[in-house]
Amino acid sequence: MIRLTYLSQEAQPLSSDELLALLTQCHQNNTGKGITGMLLYGNGTFLQTLEGEQALVEALMAKIATDPRHGSINVLKQEAITERQYTEWSMGFERVTEKTLAEIPSLRNFGLRNFNAEYLRSHDEVIEKLLERHRAPHWDPLIRELDARDKLIKDLRAELAHSRNNSEMAALVLESVVEVAKNGKLDDAHLEMVRTTLRSLR
Repeated sequence: MIRLTYLSQEAQPLSSDELLALLTQCHQNNTGKGITGMLLYGNGTFLQTLEGEQALVEALMAKIATDPRHGSINVLKQEAITERQYTEWSMGFERVTEKTLAEIPSLRNFGLRNFNAEYLRSHDEVIEKLLERHRAPHWDPLIRELDARDKLIKDLRAELAHSRNNSEMAALVLESVVEVAKNGKLDDAHLEMVRTTLRSLR
């Protein structure tokens, strides 16, 4: 697999509908090909990272290069990888604004005016900070909180199922002991079964 990051400028200003159409196309193209990544857009500039099998990523880049919506494409980095950084996103997206930039403490002096190909090409550390908060696990605090709650619920369900299973086992053992005790046939095998069940319940 490879990870490829590139910059481009919009060939002409995109309307919301045109931007949505581009994102829809990204999702449709990438999902079936196992390509993941993140697209940042703002100030007429695209900053995108793509991950996947080399042939598929390079084929997608070739397609992007001929897309009339993109201009001045500049591949910043291409590297071999063994694991993905954007596992949650068939193609994540964020519109870069002054507000979203203000949420990145280390980029307080970086304004939307600087989100352009000329500036970013010479500031690798800014690109890294822009992209790193989107990497797995989820960058969004609310999504992280929801994920944590989902995990807690999942763990509680598993624990409840385990407890129910133990209760069923205990009830079955007790019923068995009662039945054999009535007939005066309680032996060491039954006692060992009781001990085993008790150990599993502790």
